[in-house]
Amino acid sequence: MKLWKLFHRERRRRDPWDHGAPLLEFAKHVPWTNRHAMNGTLIVGASGSGKTSGSGRAIANAFLQSGYGGIVLCGKSDETTNWCRLCEDSQRTGDLILFGKTQPWRFNFLDDELTRSGEGAGLTENIVALLMTILEVADKSGGGKASASDAYWRNAAKQLIRNAVDAISLSKQRLSVPALYRMVSSAPISLEQVKSQEWKSRSFCYHSLLEAERLPRTASQNADFALVLDYFTVEFPSLSDKTRSVIVSTFTSTIDVLQRGILRDLFCAESNITPRAVEEGKIIVIDLPVKEFGQVGLFAQILWKYCLQRTIERRTFGNGMRPVFVWMDEAQTFLTSNDMEFQATCRSAGVATVMLTQNVSNFYAALGGSEKAEAETASLFSNLSTKIFHANSDHGTNDFASNVIGQSLQQFANANTSTSGASGLWGLLDGMNGEQTSSTTAGYSESYNFEVQPSEFTRLRTGGEENDGLIDAIVVQNGRTFDSGRTWLPVTFTQKRRG
Repeated sequence: MKLWKLFHRERRRRDPWDHGAPLLEFAKHVPWTNRHAMNGTLIVGASGSGKTSGSGRAIANAFLQSGYGGIVLCGKSDETTNWCRLCEDSQRTGDLILFGKTQPWRFNFLDDELTRSGEGAGLTENIVALLMTILEVADKSGGGKASASDAYWRNAAKQLIRNAVDAISLSKQRLSVPALYRMVSSAPISLEQVKSQEWKSRSFCYHSLLEAERLPRTASQNADFALVLDYFTVEFPSLSDKTRSVIVSTFTSTIDVLQRGILRDLFCAESNITPRAVEEGKIIVIDLPVKEFGQVGLFAQILWKYCLQRTIERRTFGNGMRPVFVWMDEAQTFLTSNDMEFQATCRSAGVATVMLTQNVSNFYAALGGSEKAEAETASLFSNLSTKIFHANSDHGTNDFASNVIGQSLQQFANANTSTSGASGLWGLLDGMNGEQTSSTTAGYSESYNFEVQPSEFTRLRTGGEENDGLIDAIVVQNGRTFDSGRTWLPVTFTQKRRG
């Protein structure tokens, strides 16, 4: 306990966000630094192995002690309670934000993309891509194969969204999913209706176009408005009823999930929190655990993760800037193909990703269970430079861990004893008379073998009273050789809360 306090006191004497500053020590004189954290971390261990209460808690405490901001995705119902306790222990309660059903926080991700600062802000195509990508990854349909006709209807729906976004933004209204829906549902369905006074009097679409026409515009906005006006007053109402109904149905079915209940309340009102808050040190816990809220919770978690990834990659990171973390226990639950691309580049944005899971097969299954899924998993894991293996009885995971640690040239001793003499009764008599002879030979052989056998991971301690709260793990870091001369390090964590 005293050593732990001394370590953190010494760490605070230097810039805690310096890339080489230590966050914690895996063992005496074995620091784990900000640079190591920003290269990504994978923690693997069976249920009950102590991965969350051992290495997971040690790393989370280190992030909080160093002033990191971050986002926490919640798979299990107790995740929020755990992080409330962690923030309390680290005196970070004032930075804690619980984003959930009973909380006051709101995040309108579409309007945030429209109104944020930066040269790329407000671009309609980026807003359309954001909406479509979030919806695709949320239902995990993005990797499916679409037919040519499916692609046509989806592109037509994107054209509809693109013009609706422009109409709302040019009329200076707040962009939201309900506003998009009202725009589309009130659009004219025939050229005759365009001229109808009844339609004009009650149409949100008409009044938006009228307001956009009235407001001052730049030359570029004039060109955009001409396209929007032509689309809603000529092209869209000129479509056949069947074609138009399919396009509208594709659009409404796509955004329907955001039109209802909790998701509408949390993501369609005016924003009072955005992903940029983590750069100011906020800890945003998405308090909609998947085990409790199901698909609604999953959608909210993935939406926040994707928006944070887009936001944080826009910053230029350097020494003296606050690092941030993305925390995913039950990581396979929140996995999307975008994570592979993000993890390959997020170090330059100062992001420390931590993924916890029971076994590697979870990742294969989450990505579709194909050869492509295994390749994507391998790509992701290669960019998670710190790997921490806890107790496990899963053969595939233990084989994976042994392969990650690698093989070395090892010597094996061997011995052989042989006895010579007559056989049968005469051989027995010869032996009694001392006439039987024997010889022994010894030697050794060399071959490559695992440095840590897969079976060793079944013997690691898992905490609890029977182990006095001690949890064993084996740590591997890309490109790092420890003082033992090996690329792996046995580490012991404790479940006891530090005073």
